[in-house]
Amino acid sequence: GDTCTIVKKITDEDIQNFCKISGDTNPIHIKNDSGNAVVHGAFLNGLVSGVIGTKLPGPGTLVVSQNLNFPNKCFSGESVRITVNLIENRKIIKVEFACEVEERKKVVLYGDARLVLNK
Repeated sequence: GDTCTIVKKITDEDIQNFCKISGDTNPIHIKNDSGNAVVHGAFLNGLVSGVIGTKLPGPGTLVVSQNLNFPNKCFSGESVRITVNLIENRKIIKVEFACEVEERKKVVLYGDARLVLNK
């Protein structure tokens, strides 16, 4: 099936804004002397949602279910490659996705989703 890939560098400002929007101010998401902030898993999932809703399958797509796995941490300052693969394009659309940190070649999110077109 079709594939779409984008790359996004995640900044401290991105994480700070997400802390404000989500209310998740867990200290691991705040940059400190011991290292960079850990990116929220929900932020990474939002990047996947952005690809699904604007590129593949695209506008009008609604997520009805998702399976998410976070095998490694992602940190501020890293670039993430978000890839969405279209597996099945029927009444229920199936996609698989992954986010990989380019600098470390580590997958930080992978999963699958079931989607429908909003009519």
